Amino acid sequence: MNKLILTDVDGVLLDWEGAFQEWMESQGFAHTGIPSYEMHIAYGQKKAHVKALIREFNNSAWMCCLKPLRDAVDGVKMLADVGYRFGAITSLSLDPYAAKLREENLKEHFGDVFEFVTCLDTGADKDGALLPYKGSGMWWIEDKPANAKLGADMGLNSVLIRHEHNAYFEYDGVTKVDNWTQIANKIIRS
Repeated sequence: MNKLILTDVDGVLLDWEGAFQEWMESQGFAHTGIPSYEMHIAYGQKKAHVKALIREFNNSAWMCCLKPLRDAVDGVKMLADVGYRFGAITSLSLDPYAAKLREENLKEHFGDVFEFVTCLDTGADKDGALLPYKGSGMWWIEDKPANAKLGADMGLNSVLIRHEHNAYFEYDGVTKVDNWTQIANKIIRS
C-alpha cells in the first residue's frame, strides 16, 4: 500500500472549475469574479440553486471532457514511472453513468494508473472513504481545506494544491504546493 497515492479529482487532477464556469456561462450565469470554493458565492446565487446546478453539471456529459489541471499529467506520469499507483476519491455523483464518464476522462488523460475511482455523492464528505486508510501515513492530495485537514487528522500525509480560494489555509500536517511537479518531487524524495 505504500506505493498507493490517494487523491481527489476535481481541482487536483482535473480542471472542474474551468469547465463549470464554461457550462454556467452557457446557462446564462456570469461569474462574480470573487474567488471562492463556494460556487454560490462565485456566481452570486442562492446556495440551494447552485447546489442543484452543480448536481446537474456533475451528472452531465461534460464529465467526459474535463481538461487536466495545470501539470497534473506530467506529475502523475513522474510518479507512475517510479511505480506509484493512484486511488481517486471524488465527490462527483452517485449516477453510475457519470462515474463511468469520470473514469474514462481520467484514463484518457492519465492512462491506466488508477487502482480505483470511488465516486461519492455530489458534495459528500470524505470521512468514510478515507477511514480505511486512517493512520497509514499514505499520501492524500486535495484542494478543499476541510478535506486536507481531515486527511491530516486521520494520519495521512496530506497535501493541498494551492488555488486562489484556498491560499489562506494553514494547518499543521497539511503541506501546500502549487503544482504536481512539487508533489512528485516531494513524494519521490520521501
